[in-house]
Amino acid sequence: MDIKQVNNLQKAINCINKYAELIDEENINIMEVCGTHTNSIAKYGINSVISNKINLLSGPGCPVCVTNEDYIDEAVYLAFKDITIVTFGDLVKVWGNNCSLAIAKYQGRDIRIIYSISEVVNIAKEIYPKEVVFLAVGFETTAPSIAAIIKKVYEEKIQNLSFLTSIKIMPPILHKILNSKHKKIHGIICPGNVAVIRGGDDFKFIYQKYKIPAVICGFEGEEILASIYFLVRDIYKKGKDKSQIGFENLYRKWASPHGNKLAQKLIKDVFNIEDVVWRGIGNVENSALIINDKYSTIDATKKFDLQECFNDKFYRKQYLVKDQFSNEHKACTNDYKACKCKDVLLGNIYPFQCGLFRRVCKPEKPFGPCMVSGEGACAVYYKYHREV
Repeated sequence: MDIKQVNNLQKAINCINKYAELIDEENINIMEVCGTHTNSIAKYGINSVISNKINLLSGPGCPVCVTNEDYIDEAVYLAFKDITIVTFGDLVKVWGNNCSLAIAKYQGRDIRIIYSISEVVNIAKEIYPKEVVFLAVGFETTAPSIAAIIKKVYEEKIQNLSFLTSIKIMPPILHKILNSKHKKIHGIICPGNVAVIRGGDDFKFIYQKYKIPAVICGFEGEEILASIYFLVRDIYKKGKDKSQIGFENLYRKWASPHGNKLAQKLIKDVFNIEDVVWRGIGNVENSALIINDKYSTIDATKKFDLQECFNDKFYRKQYLVKDQFSNEHKACTNDYKACKCKDVLLGNIYPFQCGLFRRVCKPEKPFGPCMVSGEGACAVYYKYHREV
């Protein structure tokens, strides 16, 4: 970084702090709803260079963190039915209501961690005819690649591979947050990666409906500072009854107004939109991408009759773990219930305001999903904020 860039950054920081002092609010709450933004803000120490009046709050932008407990239970159930479970690493440590995939793996169940979704087809072909279920978790960002693999499996008639999905879409949860009477959000940093798929215009509703300024930006420090500058300037203008811009796409190089049409076509071909429960938040209408009827033979929920055969009583009887791990988990049940991931996900508290944070909840022994995932706010704070 040359001296000109340093000077420009310092100028941006000075402008942010100047506007912050002129705003007639004790606290200026700006929420980001992308785990990568959460990581970048901490990595570049942005909180340490901007005004203390500005609260950068982490919203529900980590897909693993908002995956409901029942989904984990279903995955564990399938593992104990001698089905090979394929997943990305973060999900393995997340607890459901009674167990985790890590415990199932310890007990000898076939849980395989992959680093690219394309690996799942090779695994299914290698161990045919044994059944394989891929845990498809994510937001709009990963939905196109999941849809493409589902189409491939369907077209190649791979009989032993199916998908257990937990794919969520971003606008509905933003509506839920912004409709809350208990939360005062002054500005939103929108997820640039989701905007690449959906299109920047899909986030204009934040200002058009709620009169809250919003900005789409990338993930480098200077990009995030530029977005904060845009927001605090607009918040200041609102307080002075001046004309606001309201919405800005600072990620236009990658996120066009109408998004990636090919990716949208893939999503529309494979998925329907339905309601779903977000972990710690509850039911959010029209916020899930569910495999449609055309590809129902590849939907693990339907293929294994999970809605019919899976119930809590049966699960507890058959699959409640009775080894040292479950005993350890039982011994700290009160701590587990004291986990404040819900409040962290909604931006109600910072991770260090949870009584478990760093005291007993750590990446090597996480109590909640926000500490499990590398994009979870608790894991990010643990890594970068050593003073708390």
